[in-house]
Amino acid sequence: MKHLITITTMSLMKRILPLLLVMGLSMSAAYAESAPKVNKHKGYGVACSSCHTTGTSYTRPDDSICLGCHGSYAELAQKTAKLENIKAAVTNPHKSHIGEARCTGCHKNHGPSILMCNQCHSPKFDMKVP
Repeated sequence: MKHLITITTMSLMKRILPLLLVMGLSMSAAYAESAPKVNKHKGYGVACSSCHTTGTSYTRPDDSICLGCHGSYAELAQKTAKLENIKAAVTNPHKSHIGEARCTGCHKNHGPSILMCNQCHSPKFDMKVP
């Protein structure tokens, strides 16, 4: 009887596995279709494969990918220097006491960006993150 259950289970798995694979691929395709709707780089003609160079489309790009287009941390700190206003208790997010933070810590290409500084700081910084 135990042998019969194992054969039946294996037979069932052989039928279900291809179905699960097709469903998984369909879901990946559906995500790929929906992702560009919130892709902030799309308007600039940047293809998904420009940032997602390794792994899958779900793999978070390495900072070197971001910095390759947007410049080094030092260059970004210069570009955002106008944000720094000590009297208003605003600091340049690209010249941070934590050093070179992950770009995707704040910048979310496929969703709303956040200000990672506010996870620790209180009162919260009031700064728009692109």
